[in-house]
Amino acid sequence: MKKKITLLLFAFWTTVSFGQIDLGTILEGGTNDANAYLKGYLSPITTGFGHGINGGWYSTAKAHKFLGFDIKVIATGAIVPKEGESFTFRNADFTNIKIDDTNLSSVEIPTILGSQKLADRPLLEFSNGGNSISISSLPGSGLKEEIGQNIVPSAMVQLGVGLWKNTDVKIRFVPEQKQPEFEFSTFGIGVMHDIKQWIPFVKRLPFDVSVLAAWNDVKSKFYMDHKNNPSQALEMNTKTTMFQLVASKKFLFLTVFGGVGTSSYTSDVNVLGTFKTKNTGQTYTDPVALNYSGSGFRGNLGLNVKLLFLNISADYAIQEYNTFTATVGFTFR
Repeated sequence: MKKKITLLLFAFWTTVSFGQIDLGTILEGGTNDANAYLKGYLSPITTGFGHGINGGWYSTAKAHKFLGFDIKVIATGAIVPKEGESFTFRNADFTNIKIDDTNLSSVEIPTILGSQKLADRPLLEFSNGGNSISISSLPGSGLKEEIGQNIVPSAMVQLGVGLWKNTDVKIRFVPEQKQPEFEFSTFGIGVMHDIKQWIPFVKRLPFDVSVLAAWNDVKSKFYMDHKNNPSQALEMNTKTTMFQLVASKKFLFLTVFGGVGTSSYTSDVNVLGTFKTKNTGQTYTDPVALNYSGSGFRGNLGLNVKLLFLNISADYAIQEYNTFTATVGFTFR
């Protein structure tokens, strides 16, 4: 059960993404071309994960009293837009992988969250050292066909504590977990400070206003075949930052909250171990090293319901990949 929960929370993208990637074929074009191909192919997973784990930092702009605290479980789903279902393959970007149709210099091919249909997967020619093989481009995962929408999930556990001057410190921490199949750890810290108290004409307004700065660091490693080939592993390290101006208004047991600001992420994806190509029999060690990054506007609006000490909230964030977040937890103010 622990393994299943862990994979659901922080290794979704590994089980969906790499279960169907035939590295032995992709590497027929050499490591440079394999990296260029996989960077486009995996982009919606890393982008969605980067935006998703920035969700759930707050469900009110009102800081705790001194040493008041809350603890909550956060679940997010980043919605992959239509443009995340494919990427443009250009012959000019590759040396040993080309479109099989010589009349074309570029073509749209599926990402990991794109189409599985053979008609949507143009033939590509892989060649290296005089040998060549033509195969269809990689298929999508079929997630959209299964559930009706491409969503990249993530989950966190967070503790918030009130300190001086209406300031909350928020901590996300999971110590390093090591299992034969995976390794995982995370640390994040956020600081929310009430700025309304410092502005004379604003402090009398009937709502709360704060500023929030937050940072995440999530590290994971998934062993592809830990029994037969323990050196082969998929590694992903993601860092995120977020800055927002947040506001909230309480109505009895309901609180409406929202914010505007910026969100950014960087993500490194590495494939470690030794792999052999199927056609040429060439061997590559640690063949894939990818880097992703993104930043932009983030605005969200949500609703929190308080039932005694229990808090349940939901919000929707508008950003590069719009994200739905739900939280449940306990608050002692």
